[in-house]
Amino acid sequence: MNVENPSTTSLPDHATMSKVWETLDLVYSTPTVVSASISSTKSNENLYAVEYTTKQTDFVRDVHRQYSHSSMINLDSASSDHVVFNSSPTELVGTVLSAKSDKPGSSLKVVLKSVDSSAGGKKANFVEIWNGSCLAKNIPVSDSHGEFYSDVSLGGLDISPSEKYIVYVAEPKEIPKSTPRGYVKAASTALNSGKPDEPLDLESISRSLVGLASPHRYKFNEDFGETYTGKRPPTLVVVDIQTEEVSVIDCNLFSISGISPGQPTWVTKDSGDECIVFTGYNTKSRNFGLIYTQNRPSDIYMCSADGRDLVALTDGSFSVRSPRATPDKKTVVYLASAKGGPHAGSARLVQVDIVSRQVSEIIPFVFKRSLNPTELLPSNFPGLYSLALPEKPWLTNSSGEDILFVNSINESSDVVYAVNIKSNKVSELGLPSGKFGSLMYLSSCNNIALFSYSTPSSTQDLVCATLDFGIQAQSGAVSVSHWTCLNLVSKDFLGSSLIRDGIDWEVLEYPERTNYLQTVLTKPKGKPLISTQFTSGDFPPLVIFPHGGPHVTYTAGINLIPTLFTLLGFVVAQVNYTGSLGFGQESIDLLVGNIGNLEVEEIVFVAKDLVKKGVVDGGKLVYSGGSHSGFTGAHLAGRFPGLFKALVIRNPAISIGEMFAKTDIPDWCFSQLGLEYNFDMSLQKQSGTLLTPEAYAKMWEISPQRYALN
Repeated sequence: MNVENPSTTSLPDHATMSKVWETLDLVYSTPTVVSASISSTKSNENLYAVEYTTKQTDFVRDVHRQYSHSSMINLDSASSDHVVFNSSPTELVGTVLSAKSDKPGSSLKVVLKSVDSSAGGKKANFVEIWNGSCLAKNIPVSDSHGEFYSDVSLGGLDISPSEKYIVYVAEPKEIPKSTPRGYVKAASTALNSGKPDEPLDLESISRSLVGLASPHRYKFNEDFGETYTGKRPPTLVVVDIQTEEVSVIDCNLFSISGISPGQPTWVTKDSGDECIVFTGYNTKSRNFGLIYTQNRPSDIYMCSADGRDLVALTDGSFSVRSPRATPDKKTVVYLASAKGGPHAGSARLVQVDIVSRQVSEIIPFVFKRSLNPTELLPSNFPGLYSLALPEKPWLTNSSGEDILFVNSINESSDVVYAVNIKSNKVSELGLPSGKFGSLMYLSSCNNIALFSYSTPSSTQDLVCATLDFGIQAQSGAVSVSHWTCLNLVSKDFLGSSLIRDGIDWEVLEYPERTNYLQTVLTKPKGKPLISTQFTSGDFPPLVIFPHGGPHVTYTAGINLIPTLFTLLGFVVAQVNYTGSLGFGQESIDLLVGNIGNLEVEEIVFVAKDLVKKGVVDGGKLVYSGGSHSGFTGAHLAGRFPGLFKALVIRNPAISIGEMFAKTDIPDWCFSQLGLEYNFDMSLQKQSGTLLTPEAYAKMWEISPQRYALN
């Protein structure tokens, strides 16, 4: 690889570096929307209350900070200013999760809090019960369980329809180091010392209690890998709001069956009994890494509020996740993907009746998208690509039918589908502007839906869609009659204008090569913020910035690292190579067995194409990637020396055979090469060899480490 002569290059001066740090601070402190809800008011049909939470990075304190906001908006089309009132932000300290009751007219809200404790620096956990603006109860739960789970795969918080119970997920309580047995050695020695007049040192006696360590304390508790390191197995926790009784559902119920619970929600049987429905991950053989995966062995289960009567609502044929009870609490919808194989791909939307356990498909698995619409699916529908359904995904249309909103990916855009679960009609809601962007559903009320929206040149903000059911309601179709940008989140943020005025962008397509390759390209608009040897010349330098995964997608929304590079004067190519989500399952399957070749060749093609078209300087190409794009970056370094002036690779997969023995995702090492991985194999019951010499040889052939001498 060519390296610049150090004598001919100079380090940026202090003023330049100060400008870089200032820009980085602005970009990375961009507020993002965490959650939001919209509700109607009694005073005016066009007035709506919006509550939303934002997150910002504080570099001074080196923490992420969250803020709560309240607004009143006027959606009258004749109004020029839609924001009637916007409160000052209130910082949320210690809030882990929160949930509102679905009961009509109810103002009940539950908040899970984890705050610093004076006892050895440990966190103290509480369940807050709110009625409107009043804190009705504050229930301490630190003595009942460990830390809350709040992630998308295991976490969850839900209020039962009767408002009697709440359910959430937490670690079990840590087992104490030892249990006193009642024999006090110091006390007996003192009493028999012949010195009855000497006072006893009670503190010393209390420290000398003899006890035995519980053998369960040293039982191996395997976690779920990345982001879960050190966390104890999840358990369901039920709190009786009236009695304040906290019940950790018997761990034996799950350990005997090999089930790790997550994502709980409530349903109601015909008898009126309230039951918990949850995702149960099969951990009989081992715990596999969960983050970013949609293919883990799992089922949807149901049990009573006390953990009894455990039944499976699915049969184990698919990897299932994200159960959501329908508004009548009689049916559960969920996402289903292929078990094993690539970590992400086209999913099915399925519903199951909790009594009959009858399963029916709402949205099918899509192998290859069709350019023409069908009776139930929109044109160019590539399938569903979603890790989880929204927390509150429901709206009732003008015919009284339930509409489910689903966030998904279509090519290089985040899109939202409205699904009529009676007719199975799927409608794509489109975007507020242009062909590409990033739209995420948050909440709905009446015929109004609330979303977050961004593009590479516009920071995330809240937008409202006025939905039109009209005569189409009979077929179950939904469309948007009007979009309204609220300008609530980033209006006063200095970085928003910097990004808007400093970045141009487009999505490049390559139909002459393949329909499965796209690039989200950002370019500096006007003069760059800094001018150094890197940005001088007729054409700007290029940063190639592919995604990891490999089955992920860079969508046309705000992405902080490319944004920073662009503002500093670089053209940035976020490459969605074949195998990215949102193009149909066929695209994903084409990459399986071809990693290290197909996507590497497409990355090189994109870089050379931009040089050929005179967009960038061919002598100033750099590469940045992590995880799987670290893997492709290592391939580029070994196979195309000199093409890039610098490569930054973070957490790369360098040797797949070695990675297999020490990763939380060993199945990835097999599935990406087109090899089968047996999820049921365990150390207790081996049915064959996990890694054969033949498999290892194939892993070596595809690993970039083989090019180390290049």
